[in-house]
Amino acid sequence: MATIRDVAKKAQVHPSTVSRVFSGNASISEATRERVLDAAHMLGFQPNAIARSLSTQRTQQIGIVVPHVYEGFFDDSFFPQIMRGMLDAAYKHNYRLVLGGSQGYQDEISQIVNIMQSSQADGIIVMSSRLDVDTIDQLNDLNTPFVLIGNPPYKKHAHITWLDAANPQATRQAVEHLLNLGHQKIAYVGGDPKNLTTRERQLAYEETMQAAGITPNPKWIDYGYFDEPGGYTAVQRMKTLGNQIPSAYYAANDLMAIGILRALDELNLKVPKDISVIGTNNSYISKHTTPPLTTVEVPYAEIARKATNLLHTQITKNNTVPANYVESCKLIVRESTGTAPKTGAEFKNGI
Repeated sequence: MATIRDVAKKAQVHPSTVSRVFSGNASISEATRERVLDAAHMLGFQPNAIARSLSTQRTQQIGIVVPHVYEGFFDDSFFPQIMRGMLDAAYKHNYRLVLGGSQGYQDEISQIVNIMQSSQADGIIVMSSRLDVDTIDQLNDLNTPFVLIGNPPYKKHAHITWLDAANPQATRQAVEHLLNLGHQKIAYVGGDPKNLTTRERQLAYEETMQAAGITPNPKWIDYGYFDEPGGYTAVQRMKTLGNQIPSAYYAANDLMAIGILRALDELNLKVPKDISVIGTNNSYISKHTTPPLTTVEVPYAEIARKATNLLHTQITKNNTVPANYVESCKLIVRESTGTAPKTGAEFKNGI
């Protein structure tokens, strides 16, 4: 069985350097750290995690709790992207992830408290941006290192470290694309109406429409709770609007957009000839829908990667100086959007 001295010899460093790399409690150059980790991997060296945690008072683990397990949650590309970014960053810091589930937003707090109070993790990534649940105050009371993915819902939380996508920008790109194609009756299908991201996107949708001289019909706004059936149901609810039926839909994720495509297909409406559709997240499946889906690419993996790096800095260097990042989004134009049809053409099949 390989020892610290074996690893040190192969990496051409002092044994104490190997110890510092695996304890995470000292500044080591990236080149040296990579050399030590490569040597340890080649020799099959496994440090004693229990002994290490006792000596360093660290678990070498980062926690994350899924804030709300709704039907289809793991079908969406959001969570896989978050996990990919976290795993990439955690691995480079010789950290592992502790993943917890919850039955809802209130339960999320209980699960986070359980992970931290039982010393299962050195810090935690928080994804909740639910407007009626104050997870952040709970974490502040625990004096726990944490980073929020999402924009803090309250001004009193301006001092924390958070990262988010440029959600208003994403919505403006989608709606302006449709407006430039001549669409005026544009529907917005959001996620959970009590979610901050949903509220931000809806506000940006309304402002973009109003800037174009269009007052959105309140019935063009619906909530699909980020699930495929939610997008399908939104179309069913709007099909009775007569001459106010939308000629285009913007959905807050690709799953809901796929539900919209399915509903339109059942109504014998052609996309984009009769109605245009835009999704969000640029999921893998978006390239393979019929037609391929125009969507907004949101860099969730990069957000999660940065969040994990910032949390690691908090843990290892006791750095509590808040840092905030907003990542830009990109519109990916495919075949599900086209020029707005002439008046009435989109409803020729008599919805």
